[in-house]
Amino acid sequence: MISTRLSSFVARASLTFSRSISSAASGDVVVKEEHPYVYHLKLNRDKKMNTFTMDMWKEFKNAIDGLAENPKCRSIVISGEGRAFCAGIDIAGGMMEIVNIIQDDSIEFGRKGRKVRNMIGTIQDCFTALEKCPKPIIAAVHSYCIGAGIDLITACDIRVASQDAVFSIKEVDVGLAADIGTLNRIQKVVGNDSWTRELAFTARDFGVDEALKFGLISRIYANPKDTVNAALDLAKTISEKSPIAVQGTKETLNYARNHPTDQSLDFIKTWNMSQLLSTDLMNSAMAIMNKKKATFEPISGTMFNTGKFVGRTALITGASRGIGKEIALKLAKDGANIVIAAKTATAHPKLPGTIYTAAEEIEKAGGKALPCIVDVRDETSVKKAVEDAVKKFGGIDILINNASAISLTNTEDTEMKRYDLMHSINTRGTYLMTKTCLPYLKQGKNPHVLNISPPLLMEPRWFSNHVAYTMAKYGMSMCVLGHHEEFKPYGIAVNALWPLTAIWTAAMEMLSNKEGEAGSRKPEIMADAAYAILSKNSKDFTGQFLIDQDVLRAEGVTDFDRYACVPGHELMPDFFIPGKYDAHFGFGKKSSSKKNHEKAVIKEEITQVLESVKSILNAEIVKSVGTVYTFELTGENPRRITVDLKNGTGAIFEGASDKATVTMTMADSDFAPLFQGKLKPSAAFMAKKLKISGDLSAALKLENVLKKMNSKL
Repeated sequence: MISTRLSSFVARASLTFSRSISSAASGDVVVKEEHPYVYHLKLNRDKKMNTFTMDMWKEFKNAIDGLAENPKCRSIVISGEGRAFCAGIDIAGGMMEIVNIIQDDSIEFGRKGRKVRNMIGTIQDCFTALEKCPKPIIAAVHSYCIGAGIDLITACDIRVASQDAVFSIKEVDVGLAADIGTLNRIQKVVGNDSWTRELAFTARDFGVDEALKFGLISRIYANPKDTVNAALDLAKTISEKSPIAVQGTKETLNYARNHPTDQSLDFIKTWNMSQLLSTDLMNSAMAIMNKKKATFEPISGTMFNTGKFVGRTALITGASRGIGKEIALKLAKDGANIVIAAKTATAHPKLPGTIYTAAEEIEKAGGKALPCIVDVRDETSVKKAVEDAVKKFGGIDILINNASAISLTNTEDTEMKRYDLMHSINTRGTYLMTKTCLPYLKQGKNPHVLNISPPLLMEPRWFSNHVAYTMAKYGMSMCVLGHHEEFKPYGIAVNALWPLTAIWTAAMEMLSNKEGEAGSRKPEIMADAAYAILSKNSKDFTGQFLIDQDVLRAEGVTDFDRYACVPGHELMPDFFIPGKYDAHFGFGKKSSSKKNHEKAVIKEEITQVLESVKSILNAEIVKSVGTVYTFELTGENPRRITVDLKNGTGAIFEGASDKATVTMTMADSDFAPLFQGKLKPSAAFMAKKLKISGDLSAALKLENVLKKMNSKL
């Protein structure tokens, strides 16, 4: 997930998100950058022959999802450490959760079935992530590749193996049909139905020669080391190609495998419609002409128009012009169905554009459009628009609450009619539209709600000059706070997006008397940021307050001049954005207000850690550790904190202790991440972020101590 400076700051400063300490990674999956743009993922449970547990499945998926979004990753190699590539599932660690559900007589039969189904779905998602990852993935197989190992490699793009590799679809021998992907993918991989049925029915072993003959693997190497090295060389070759072209090729091959030829031709047409305009094409052509090697900008695959929104329906309020229309056009280029929900059936004398002119542009861009006259304040009007959308397109997958009313007037000058208008459109309209779409979002494909609203910074300056407007906009953001948690069980993402700078639209032009364009950006930056957000997995990417530039930076975008109305001109920060930003689109010198807030955020994080740890201390932890740690924190919040894991049932308190076995010195900003599993003590020590004095052997226990604590939180 993107963790922007501002969104994380906002969430804690407003004291609305309580953060628990997350469990640290187990080390069963290790990821390393082997060459520029080439990453190597190792299964690292040699003692158990790299068999999967539930925790390992989750860790594996998180690693793949991270590489999918990492703009510096262009190709991936997966191998197994030690005696085997993967010998399947660890029965004790990978099946017991399901067995426990089945054997629990307190759970009604139907509910048992649903729980088991959901758990199997979670495991399936682990290997489906390999297909969804836009980067090519090469499996380097050695020794045993059994059961879940076959599930894994059939979801990869390329498979190579060492001479000692042995394969088996083993599930029938343990009384199961293979349910994690092998039966669904292997026939498409090898194309021989009789052979795959023989393997699945008999669970017999087969070697590399047979695997090569029938197309399960493409090459054989003498030993495991040569196999991994060959896979890395192949990945390096792929990484030197245009990432847009390579990832487009993978997306198209995957789509073509599951769709008729005419549909897949439409898919590549949609893809190349935007990619023919990319700088990669020009770079490649110039490199060929000059007989040089082409270089390409590192950028995440989520930024490309890939057809991932084909057939999905997005309802966008206020989409007849401005930011709403730009987001609609961006999604339309990907083949999305767009419901244009707005009041503008006829053109405004000063604001060009109607729902009908917007619909024409959307159709030309490659999408399907449904213009709906909607007053978001009126329940009947909203229900009709939603019903019309479902009738025409079959459902709703995305809701973008963009409609908004603005009046930058102080209290004396704000008429109650204007106050009511802003609150009924901004807050009530957002809530009503979300409530009405909810039944269909529950059934949607990767469902998202995106509110165009600001981070909740409770600073007087955002209220003092236009309290009515701020309250109305913050009402939209408060919907994010509540709805993201409420809708999480349904897998519906709810996020907020806000621009870093002023965005130049027709409305902005009218409000500013045509002044300020030079210091503004084009609405395309918000459209690109929204596209990236809506491309994320809705089950994981939710509850965030996001800033357009931070989103795009995380996707590898470095050239922000292309979004400027006048490149190089100093930009105007938008409302609700703290600190000063310079003309190069980065944070300038921090204001004292921002410094104070960041200091408050760190202090609050430390307080939350103290409370969380205090709640789980017990005699069992104390008995297993037997050490007293004192932390010397430096920085904006200098303080001493002692964690007593030697006496009684344990304690954590402010101040030093003369009984401390170990003293650890670190920045105050690193204290909370250390306990949240985001910063490992060993890594912090190697990076010189952590200074240790005292009993070094006791200090080395800290990593395991934190892991034990995290498992109980």
